[in-house]
Amino acid sequence: MQKINKILPLLLTGILSACGGSSDPAPTVDDAEPGFGHDVTQVPSASVAFYVPKFVDTSGTLSVTQISSRETQQFTVNDLNEMTITLDSGVVYQFEFSPSSEQVFCPRELGCGRALRDDPNDLNGNEEIDFGEPVSANVSYSLAAKPVAGQNQLYFSSYATLLSDSQLDSTVLSLTNTPVYHLSHSRINQSLQAEYAAQAFTSADIMRQLNIQGRQDDEISPLADAFDLAYKHSDSTLWQSYIDQVNEYFIETLLDEKDSTLFSSVVDQVLLTANEALQLQDMVTLKDSDTVFNNDLLDHFRDSLGVVRLQEEKYSDELDTKLREIESVVSDDVVQESFLALAEAVYNVVDNVSPARNSEPGNYQIDDLDVVYTTDPLFNWQVTGFNRGFEVSMDVTMSEWRKSPILGDRIVGVGVVSVRKGDVSLEADLNDIFLLFDGSIDGDNLQTATGTSHFAGEVTLQTAASMTKADLRLHLDRVRSPGNSVESIIANLRLRGDFETVNQVTPVALYAAEQSPYEFDTALDLAFGLHVDFDLKGGSDFQLQLAADPNNFTNLNSAEISYLVGGRVMQLDVRRSGDNNNIVAQGKDGYWLDIKQKGRNFTGGYYYGDQQIGDVKTVRGVPGVLFPDGSFESLF
Repeated sequence: MQKINKILPLLLTGILSACGGSSDPAPTVDDAEPGFGHDVTQVPSASVAFYVPKFVDTSGTLSVTQISSRETQQFTVNDLNEMTITLDSGVVYQFEFSPSSEQVFCPRELGCGRALRDDPNDLNGNEEIDFGEPVSANVSYSLAAKPVAGQNQLYFSSYATLLSDSQLDSTVLSLTNTPVYHLSHSRINQSLQAEYAAQAFTSADIMRQLNIQGRQDDEISPLADAFDLAYKHSDSTLWQSYIDQVNEYFIETLLDEKDSTLFSSVVDQVLLTANEALQLQDMVTLKDSDTVFNNDLLDHFRDSLGVVRLQEEKYSDELDTKLREIESVVSDDVVQESFLALAEAVYNVVDNVSPARNSEPGNYQIDDLDVVYTTDPLFNWQVTGFNRGFEVSMDVTMSEWRKSPILGDRIVGVGVVSVRKGDVSLEADLNDIFLLFDGSIDGDNLQTATGTSHFAGEVTLQTAASMTKADLRLHLDRVRSPGNSVESIIANLRLRGDFETVNQVTPVALYAAEQSPYEFDTALDLAFGLHVDFDLKGGSDFQLQLAADPNNFTNLNSAEISYLVGGRVMQLDVRRSGDNNNIVAQGKDGYWLDIKQKGRNFTGGYYYGDQQIGDVKTVRGVPGVLFPDGSFESLF
């Protein structure tokens, strides 16, 4: 592992201590003018562009309603994705898009299942509903947003529609400075991540309605009902199925050879932000800004540095110690491989001995695994032995199976599986094991079955110094390499639970996927997103979120992190190169602070969107923001 660097607290302490200069007080104005010298009657304009996934007609009618005044504008559009309008900034609007046609199209590159006999939606007559062909589903598009000065990009999706009815402010979920479906001026370059999220949120809604893996008589409740049950009644059963469908879209995009390279470049951030945005908790409603020229971000910046930097050395040590312990587990190669060894053992055993192969009850040897297979009253595998150097113990029962050369062999069950290697052990109590092989298993070629599998349940991961108890969602794919070998790919791994050491018991959510699934080698290449809820002295509600190489969770010389403290969100980009430091802090409603430090000199600006509110300057040795009215506020 790379040498662990001191985290942001000490980085910013170093910046502050480098200020030096005169001890004379910096100039201040006790009674700052309203707007800090800006014309408070001025309302900066906001340029608003749109994105709607191409699962519906992108032509139609856009309605824009200002919430406070109820004034409505309507626009007829040929392609919403090419449209830009100008609105007042700092005001909450409701946006509704009505496509010219209500027809919805299949969002999956893999298709949307078998067609009915003489199905008019089967446009090419291949008895399959292919990508882009019509499907029987309903999608509505609306969202609530507060545009900021300058550029704004709004992303319609089924999830944005759910939040829009009550104008819920979801920034406390995604830990982004604007809602997950809204990019403001300072983050407009993150459009790729936002597009993937909007596509997944909407595709999941459509696929949930189609229910192609379910039974024809299944009753599918509206997505709004699942949302209300989870948000208002703490019943997340149906909502979890929607989250799983969202991740299914990410999985299929990662494994699509055409899309994989582009998506894998942002997969860690997309998995982290999109999944956390769906973890429902109390939200406030979006409100109009009283004035767009304010110093709220500066107050939050100073207050939050009191927690992140914590001014006192013991606090920085506390955060550093806790984050380093998590880093040491996540970056452990044996820990990472334990999930692969567990899933692969189940897959290989059922691949070789199963009702799909018409296997007789009895004892079997599969590589280094000893298998006792029974069929009465249910199909059961009891397994001991080794896989990938891990000691394996397995008791799995499959209650459902389907054998089909066309649709693939499908096997569903439950079980308890554990793997151990050295000080690392992983035990899983799985309430959902789903195996789907591509076409019929070839009985003449063992260990050549390709296909997909997912595992869900409760896991306990133990190392020499920690224990993690968590809810697991794991997706393993088996694909054929150019060398004609069958390789395993972890396409999606999600853990949500408690991480425990002698120093902490911390709620943790971890998201991972292979960054280069089609570069076949023996090493796992997992990208990680991490969300932790730290109970720190001086910051009991502190939440931290970052996507990074697992060896670099604590290395913030060059990093992007998000955090919540005091109920407010901050996104922080830190870059250090020699004596040059750059910090970009982005807060609620599109305000952002650009701090450049070289030696003892600080420059930069304080902005609302593309409108500069003040200059970052070093005045008499003190770094701060100088406003047009002459007032000055220290940064630290």
